[in-house]
Amino acid sequence: MSKRKQKREEFIGGKQRYRGPNRVVIAVFALIAVVGVSWFVYLTRDTAALPERYEGGNYNVGNTPNYKGKSISMTDIENIIQNGQIVLSLDKIKESNIIFTEYKNGGERKGITAFVTPAGRLRVSMAMCEPCRSERFHIEGVELVCETCGTRWLLNDLKGVSGGCVKYPPEELPYEVHDGSVYVPENIVNNWQARI
Repeated sequence: MSKRKQKREEFIGGKQRYRGPNRVVIAVFALIAVVGVSWFVYLTRDTAALPERYEGGNYNVGNTPNYKGKSISMTDIENIIQNGQIVLSLDKIKESNIIFTEYKNGGERKGITAFVTPAGRLRVSMAMCEPCRSERFHIEGVELVCETCGTRWLLNDLKGVSGGCVKYPPEELPYEVHDGSVYVPENIVNNWQARI
């Protein structure tokens, strides 16, 4: 019997045993999968947490306000510019609980907000919910609420609670407190750019 006939007989008779897929092909697909997953993790590693660009002040007003069951709107106040500093009245911030002030430099304007957290810490931030571009907020209980998109953050640490803009709370600004006034460096506000 010729080899050809023998092979034909083995094929027709089912005597040829199935040996499974080629190990080289499996190894290549596994390698491609590992490289693909590694590349995806590498590209998305910085999107999990947004870097903080500024470190805020740690001034404590000396008391802990009780916002439970309250809804407090922003109060607009004036600021003055003095020796490269934007100066805000600490008394007006404490009295209002949350303020808005407009900083103007030439034709450009930017909003600043300041409020006292339930822990008594003064927080000064850019007044902007960056994804929706809103400048207006209010305090509701222990949360800061954007008046445009409704996103909510905890007042004490601005950790996102709910809404579409939780990763972008109003960005905190450095400040100092002297003689009943809050001083925010004008150059930081001038150069501030939205994170997105």
